[in-house]
Amino acid sequence: MKKLFLPVLTAVLLIAAPLSAEAKDITADSEITAVTVYSNRATVTRTATVDVPAGAHTVLFEGLPQNISGDSLRVEGSATADVTFGALSHQQVVTQELTSEKERELSDALQKLRDLIETENAEIQALDARLALLRSIGQTAVKRSNEEFENLQFQPDQWAAAAEAMQSGTAEVLKARQQHQINIRTLNEAVRKVETELRQMRTGQRRTHTVSVPLESAAATKLTVKLSYQVANASWKPVYDARLDTENGDLQIVQYGAVRQLTGEDWRGVALTLSTAQPHRGASPPPLNTVWVRKQPEQRAGRASVQEAANVDALQEWRRSAEVRRFEADFADGVAASPPQARQARFAGAEIDTGGFVTEYRVAGPATIASDNNETKLMVGAFDVDTALEVHIQPQHTTEAFLVARGTLKGDAPLLPGEVSLFRDGAYVGKSGFPLLRPGEAHDLFFGVDDRIAVKRNTLKDERRQGGMIVRDSILERHYVTEIQNLRRNPVELRVREAMPVSQDGDIKIDIQRNATTAGYAEDVENTKGLLQWNVTLPPQQKTEVKLGWRVTWPASDNVIGLP
Repeated sequence: MKKLFLPVLTAVLLIAAPLSAEAKDITADSEITAVTVYSNRATVTRTATVDVPAGAHTVLFEGLPQNISGDSLRVEGSATADVTFGALSHQQVVTQELTSEKERELSDALQKLRDLIETENAEIQALDARLALLRSIGQTAVKRSNEEFENLQFQPDQWAAAAEAMQSGTAEVLKARQQHQINIRTLNEAVRKVETELRQMRTGQRRTHTVSVPLESAAATKLTVKLSYQVANASWKPVYDARLDTENGDLQIVQYGAVRQLTGEDWRGVALTLSTAQPHRGASPPPLNTVWVRKQPEQRAGRASVQEAANVDALQEWRRSAEVRRFEADFADGVAASPPQARQARFAGAEIDTGGFVTEYRVAGPATIASDNNETKLMVGAFDVDTALEVHIQPQHTTEAFLVARGTLKGDAPLLPGEVSLFRDGAYVGKSGFPLLRPGEAHDLFFGVDDRIAVKRNTLKDERRQGGMIVRDSILERHYVTEIQNLRRNPVELRVREAMPVSQDGDIKIDIQRNATTAGYAEDVENTKGLLQWNVTLPPQQKTEVKLGWRVTWPASDNVIGLP
């Protein structure tokens, strides 16, 4: 019986051994190779190359961020053999340490600084004990010297040497104590800096995701596998530099992408794409329900209709599409169950008004974005514009003339709204902003005061009187003149604007005094009632005048408000 059992057992083991070797878990040593950033999230692609034996196996991607969206997981690969992927699965793994490498480094550095402070405090305590001992010895010595003096045994030389030794020892202790206090002050400053940096990027994440990719290979092969997933706490927004050369009137507009992320993993040397797509907006409109019209029943004041509330809820529910709800649920998965941690850094996504325009900007070269919630500015490209230089003058407000570059967008792509930094002849002059501009649309950029345009404004007439024989009227009449001189070596295009009063009452009459007003003005400029504009071409070293006169008439029995 024993002879039969042993061969059978050996055969079973020999058969089972290759079967267990066929199916195994293969841990992928992956790295982030590509990232597409949206206004409030990012799609991250990890790439790994693994050796896959023939048969069924599972490739594991470990250490992924806690807040990935499980529904967004996608996998693709390439190999010389036929490889078939199965359904992906993922699970959370609880770790003892913080999952963010940078956050972990800062936390360790903070702890080391605090340990050094404790060491300095311990040294101070030891010095205090030494100082107390010296003082005790001094008190004992004083008592003994008094006794010797009374017994006429006082030795001045010995006591002078002892006093000098006490003084030297005390000074040494106090100096050492002061140095330790200086060290503590320096360490405390370093602690504050690390704490500030840590607050900006704190995630508190102590959980990771492991994604399992089941596959079956027809033969042993080297497999390149790419895993992509969406992750929250990433954002980008367009920003611009506008550089004006006042000599030749050339305006250069350079677009950048300001990217920041707090996903828990750094993006080092990745192929970065910035997308204007907004996947969080959903893909379908709200449902159209029956519109019921009926008599309103009596109800207590302040109570809203149940149907109205239901309609509002339906619209809000649509705005939070099913995709968004699943996305948010995945991001929140496991967070609520985590033990209380230090307060996380707040991350606010960007709002980009694309006007329905969807495109992608590929950043040239590899990009690196740290997971620290700080903005990284990456060049995207440049826009071509037709530029016309103008000088805008608003003498009612100021006698300063402002240089304006009116740019008309060329090309096929729109310019997205964003903040623009203004540079005039290489010098930074301030910030402005672009609205959404489509090809062919124009926008004015102000580049500060033009000191080579001199402006003076004078009041020629300011008269208030009453008129009329039967019905008395109050009359206010004012005349202004604006003197402008071009101190440049080239002609300039002037845009002089004045805002005159506008009546909101039929009894108040406002008239432009034609004989006291320079002709050739446009009225209600930019759809603003009462806004007048004169367009003047002023040759170099020449002067011109722009005059405006207006009169307001109203019943003397009435009081009017709003007059300048």
